[in-house]
Amino acid sequence: MEYSPDLFPAEVYHYSEKDMDTERINCRGHFLFIFVKSGFLRTTIDGKNISCTSNEFLIALCRHYYQIIKFNKKAVCYLVRVQWQFITDIKMSGQFIELLVSKQSIKVFPDAFDSSVIMRIMKLLQYYYQAIRNPSRFPMAAFTATLSLLVYQAAWQQDALLVEKGIGYNRRELLTMQFLKLLIQHHREERGIAFYAKALYVSKGYMNKAVREVTGKTVMRCISEVIISEAKYLLLSTAHSIEDISEQLHFNSAGSFSRFFKKETAVSPTEYRKEYGK
Repeated sequence: MEYSPDLFPAEVYHYSEKDMDTERINCRGHFLFIFVKSGFLRTTIDGKNISCTSNEFLIALCRHYYQIIKFNKKAVCYLVRVQWQFITDIKMSGQFIELLVSKQSIKVFPDAFDSSVIMRIMKLLQYYYQAIRNPSRFPMAAFTATLSLLVYQAAWQQDALLVEKGIGYNRRELLTMQFLKLLIQHHREERGIAFYAKALYVSKGYMNKAVREVTGKTVMRCISEVIISEAKYLLLSTAHSIEDISEQLHFNSAGSFSRFFKKETAVSPTEYRKEYGK
C-alpha cells in the first residue's frame, strides 16, 4: 500500500527525562509500540496504568488516549504510534490484532539480541520520520519497510503467548518471521538467499515463495531494502567515508558498494550524501 504525506503511517518519538511529554494524547484506533531503553516510566492507556522498566517492550491497542504519567531521571524510551490501517494491511497481522483486541496490551521481555534489534529498528524509524518533509531523502517505501520489520519483530516476541492461547502461525508465516529476524542480524555480512535458506533448513525456492506470499516481496528485495536503508542511515548520520561504509556493509570494494547503491537509488553514495546531508 502506498501512503501519501497526509496519511503517514506512523509517528515516532524518542523521549528522555529532559523532554518527556506528559500531556494526554488523543490516539483513537492506533497501535502503540513502546520500548524502554533504560530507566522507568508509567503510562496510562485508555485509563489503564502500565509500568515499564529497562529493556521492556510494550505493545498496545489505544482506543482513545494515552499519557505518560511518571518517569525517573534515567528514563529513555522510543514510542511509535502506528495507524490501524497500516497494521491490517500486513497479511499476517490477523492473529496479532486478535490478541491485542482481547488483551489491549502485551508486555514482553526481549533478550539482549532482540533488544538490540528493536532499538535499531526504532532508531531507523525515528531518523526516517525526521525526514518526512523531504520525502526524497528517505522514500516512503524505506520507512514502511522498516515499520513492517517492527510489526514482524513484535509478532515474533509475542508468539509464545499465541501458542499458550492455542493460536499459531502457519509454516510460511513462521518461516518469514525467522528470516526477517536473521536478516536484521546478518544483513551486513550476508546478502545471498542461500545463506538464509540454509540457516532455516529450507530450499531457496520454498523460502522465496513463503516470504513473497507473506510480505509481497521476494527475499532479495527484502535484503536489498534493508541494506539500502542501512547505507542511507550511515551516509547521512555519520561522517564515515564511502570506503569505511562499504567495509562496514561487507562489500568487496567501495566501487562495488557504489554500483549497488546507484542501481537501487539511481544516484551514487557521494551524490546522495551531497544532496541530502546536513
